[in-house]
Amino acid sequence: MVCKADEKFNQLVHFLRNHKQEKHLIFFSTCACVEYYGKALESLVKGVKIMCIHGKMKHKRNKIFMEFRKLQSGILVCTDVMARGIDIPEVNWVLQYDPPSSASAFVHRCGRTARIGHGGSALVFLLPMEESYVSFLEINQKCPLQEMQLQKNTGDLLPKLKSMALADRAVFEKGMKAFVSYVQAYAKHECGLIFRLKDLDFASLARGFALLRMPKMPELRGKQFPDFLPADVNTDTIPFKDKIREKQRQKLLEQQRKEKRENEGRKKFTKNKAWSKQKAKKEKKKKMNAKRKREEGSDIEDEDMEELLNDTRLLRKFKKGKITEEEFEKGLLASGKRTVTTADVGIPAWEPDC
Repeated sequence: MVCKADEKFNQLVHFLRNHKQEKHLIFFSTCACVEYYGKALESLVKGVKIMCIHGKMKHKRNKIFMEFRKLQSGILVCTDVMARGIDIPEVNWVLQYDPPSSASAFVHRCGRTARIGHGGSALVFLLPMEESYVSFLEINQKCPLQEMQLQKNTGDLLPKLKSMALADRAVFEKGMKAFVSYVQAYAKHECGLIFRLKDLDFASLARGFALLRMPKMPELRGKQFPDFLPADVNTDTIPFKDKIREKQRQKLLEQQRKEKRENEGRKKFTKNKAWSKQKAKKEKKKKMNAKRKREEGSDIEDEDMEELLNDTRLLRKFKKGKITEEEFEKGLLASGKRTVTTADVGIPAWEPDC
């Protein structure tokens, strides 16, 4: 079934309401999606036993699995933890709300129905941009699919899901986590040429999750969503329906407000500020040292010092035999000094070899 992201949930609920007497497995891509949509289906699909199971349920998993096996009809909302190695009798439909991360997992999911001579069917929900996945499965897994047309008169249940989020912070937080986990899982899909994150319609997806606002996450940074209208409510004020959890939340908020008030009068230490102060102190010290040296000065003027250095260099050259005595004396005269002989600098007169 090919439908937009903001139509998928309505299509799913409509399908389940029309097949209440059957046994279903509904696969989602992440544990957070199982938690969120499992809660939503419990409220919107009445008269059916709905159970949830995923990889993070370490202790409850076996109990839930055994209980679901005994049911004649019901819905098990799950992740790929139920895709292989398990046997549930008489499963009528395997519904893949989210396509699996690999093509082989698709086949394993479908294998949970039509077991040991029993009949069964499988349905996968695809976004319009994912339609080529059908051809991919046919080539890669030799698994031909037939298109199921969209159901009519499904109704819009997303406002009810939003109302649930406004009434209970637990539902609101589950929805946000589910959206984030779905996007992150989508980015890691094995078939990246078909399931491309950059082609995903985030506004439609957020509406499909019935979000009250867009979450803050790296994948959405710098993006604008004119087609998504956030709820006109401060989500920080949404309370938990569970009074104990809400009491704990209020206690934590009060503690945070108290710490904020206490810190308002204090000088905040920041690394940048301390570093800049330290640098300024060093610069000031450096300038003071330079000023002191200039004030103290030296008995020798700069010009005299330069001449002295030149004379020293000439003397070294003369001692090494690189210049003659005549050149040495000319060099001294050129530097503005009086006539100096080798005797003046303590060097014996040069005598030619006999």
